Amino acid sequence: MSRKTGAVWLAAMLVALGLASVAVAAEISRDEFVARAEPICRADTEANRRIFKGAKDEVKAGKLSRASVHFTRGAAALGKAIAQLKALPRPTADAAKLVRWLGYLEAEQELLVRIARALAHGDKAKAQTLSVRLNRNSNLANNTVLAFGFDYCRIDPSRFSAQ
Repeated sequence: MSRKTGAVWLAAMLVALGLASVAVAAEISRDEFVARAEPICRADTEANRRIFKGAKDEVKAGKLSRASVHFTRGAAALGKAIAQLKALPRPTADAAKLVRWLGYLEAEQELLVRIARALAHGDKAKAQTLSVRLNRNSNLANNTVLAFGFDYCRIDPSRFSAQ
């Protein structure tokens, strides 16, 4: 082995050891994950209360274009929360479950965008259909992490209703 190859190999090993020590240091429990995630979800929930205030009334009054703004803003806020949740270290034992949950949250965000688009185009029926899908997706997300005992990270689909 040449001196250069040996140096590259040594550097790779040091990086691997460093990453392994970070992974061990980052291991957290489910309760720790919940404690870190809940403030993120709480901020998102409180933002959604403000964002979606009046949205149902606007839909009922036929002000669909104005209502679409609520859903666009809600999708943006959820996207921000998802990014923060993805950045959290996850308990190894729950990693697959949390990846699935985050996937449902991303689907939730996409459905909000699609509802906003439908409302902006004046298609109330399509928005209502998507709202039903949003409700189903929320239930799937909640069922995935039921054992976590989330409060704010449990999705309440009624805050997104376009009906």
